Amino acid sequence: MRNIHVMRDTDDKPATAVAHRIEPLMVSIKGGSSRALGQLMDLCWPELVRYAARQLRDVEIARDVVQEAFIQVWERRRSWRPRGSARAYLYRIVRHLVIDEKRKSGVRRRWLERQDPADTTRPATPAEVLDARILADAFEAAVASLPERRREVFELVFQRGLSHAEAGAVMGISVPTVANQMSAALRAVRQAIKED
Repeated sequence: MRNIHVMRDTDDKPATAVAHRIEPLMVSIKGGSSRALGQLMDLCWPELVRYAARQLRDVEIARDVVQEAFIQVWERRRSWRPRGSARAYLYRIVRHLVIDEKRKSGVRRRWLERQDPADTTRPATPAEVLDARILADAFEAAVASLPERRREVFELVFQRGLSHAEAGAVMGISVPTVANQMSAALRAVRQAIKED
């Protein structure tokens, strides 16, 4: 099932026209129709790639993530239940894959990039490299220890650069809740790093 075709990202359709066509396709996919999967990809590919690319800031990785999302739709087709919006179901899969992608490639690299070495003309000493790794590990551990919702807010806002309104829309929570969770997350991460 890994040979799923890739659509051009420019083939966009209005969101309202897409939404009402997804549910019947998902029902057909649940019944084993690979043709319906292809139609679903044709229909949803551009908007899902754009959504992933906005968070990942890399269109190629976003395409890989969305392709993986459609693979998961196919592999999990028998367990899919028509509760809520099928479109939201697709976005949730992509969102989780984006979070996984960022987690895998991001925290340590971004933390080390944000460090301002005192002397950029010489390579870092082994002690400096070790200190940076210890700090990055402390940061990763602090983020990982946050309660699930707080960690998700932190990842969306701090690590992915979403606004509070965008993070609230993705998670289905209010902007003040996002702000409160973000504030608590920052306090907890700072405290954990300070104690380490």
